[in-house]
Amino acid sequence: MNDIFPDKFTPLERTVVGEAASLLMLVGRRSISVGQLYVEHREASPASSYYSFAAALTFLYGAGVLDYQNQVVRVD
Repeated sequence: MNDIFPDKFTPLERTVVGEAASLLMLVGRRSISVGQLYVEHREASPASSYYSFAAALTFLYGAGVLDYQNQVVRVD
C-alpha cells in the first residue's frame, strides 16, 4: 500500500484513507486496545498488512480523530 487516497488504479480499501475508515467502523463508540483492534481488523480485512494498519492508525491519531491512553484507543 503506497497510496494515501484512491485513484483509478487503486481501490479505496487499499489506501490509507480506506484502512482508516475501516478502523473507525471497528472502534465505533467503544474503547479498545491496539492489539485487539489489530486482531479484529485482520479478521475483517485478511489481505491487509501490519504496515497498512499502522499507517492508518497513525493517520487517525495525527488527524486528532483517535485518542490513545493507557494502551487503549477510542474515538475522540
